Amino acid sequence: MFSKLLTLVLLIAVVWCGYRYVARINDRAKAKRKLETRNGGLPRPRPNAEEMIRCAVCNVYVSATKATSCGRPDCPYR
Repeated sequence: MFSKLLTLVLLIAVVWCGYRYVARINDRAKAKRKLETRNGGLPRPRPNAEEMIRCAVCNVYVSATKATSCGRPDCPYR
């Protein structure tokens, strides 16, 4: 009799913990969706990344696609 009661209590505890775990996951997903759609229902724009290269003369990093001069006369990006 005691073993059946203990099994029932453990089963109820497992079901309760599982329910709380699923509820916590759903709350986090809902909060994430709310953060993503904060600006008028549109998802937040992702920042654009660009490839950078280092100038051999002044050690300044410049865009690989739009390399511009650093202003020094010996700069290779004129």
